[in-house]
Amino acid sequence: MGRTERLTFSDGETALSAWMDEHARVCWYVAPEPWLIESKLISELVLPLNLDKNKHSGFHAALTVARQSQRETARNLPVLLR
Repeated sequence: MGRTERLTFSDGETALSAWMDEHARVCWYVAPEPWLIESKLISELVLPLNLDKNKHSGFHAALTVARQSQRETARNLPVLLR
């Protein structure tokens, strides 16, 4: 059996997916060098859940701490096999 570092919300994935269906917005833009437009957008917009290149967000520090805390909590939970 393989090992992965992926962390999920387990049964909470359904609730998260429902919330995203209602609130999340997605769009795409075709570009030959998409990482350039991505960097520009992230640096100019406040995207509170995106940490990469987003230190200007007032939520960056709090989210960094919260994510680290949740990773530590998740790694200490027992693994449930279904």
